[in-house]
Order: sequence, then structure tokens, then C-alpha cells
Amino acid sequence: MVEKTELQEKVLAYRILEARLSGLMEQRKTLIDKIAEIQLTQASIDEIKTGARMLVPLGAEAHIFGEVVDDSKIIVEVGAGIALEKTIQEGKELLGKRMEEMKNVLVQVENNIAEVSMNLEKLGPEIQELVKTLSR
Repeated sequence: MVEKTELQEKVLAYRILEARLSGLMEQRKTLIDKIAEIQLTQASIDEIKTGARMLVPLGAEAHIFGEVVDDSKIIVEVGAGIALEKTIQEGKELLGKRMEEMKNVLVQVENNIAEVSMNLEKLGPEIQELVKTLSR
């Protein structure tokens, strides 16, 4: 009876680890996408010049054509729905810091993925052994 309880506990732990791994993988993808978006934004900032025509998002996947009237300033969201006007250099620095923070979090998430994967690899054979023992 002890083995059956132990098997149930290990199966539950395995499922919890699988769910955690799935969440970590989603978080990893989100971070990678956000880092790529910041890199693209930084590259776009360098290409924008006064007088350039561009699409300006209105929301709900709608855009309008606009023209850059001042290529020395940029509006950057700083969190909680707040956006500030910055110089191009300040904006790029802020985006760079944000990207570095995300890269650091990405490393932590990847370390967590490795740890959870290792625990799953360890737990799998233990469950199989308990199943064999209970089948006898």
C-alpha cells in the first residue's frame, strides 16, 4: 500500500513539474519575442528621419499614414501606461537597459527549465520502477 501511495505522489509531482515546464517554456518564448522586438525597435530608431512617412498604429490593428516632424525626440513607455518624451539617445539607452533586464530574466528562466527538466528525467524512471513493482 505504501508503494501505491508513493506512486500517486510521484505521478502528481511529475504532472506539477510538467505544468511548470510548460509555463517556463511559454515565458521563455515571450522573453525571446520581446527581446527581438526591442532589437527591431532600436534598428528602426536609427532609420527614422524628419519628413519620413510611416504607418502609425491607432489601435485595434488599425494604422494611419503619418510623417515624422522631429527625429530628435521619441516617446517611450516606462510602465503603468506612462510614456515619457526622451531624446533619441535616452530612448535607445532605456530600451537597451530593458533588453538587458530581459536577457537576465531569460537566463534565469532557462536555468529553471534545465532544473525542472532534470527533475522530470529523474522522476520518470522512479515512476516506471514503482509501476513494475506494483504489477508483480
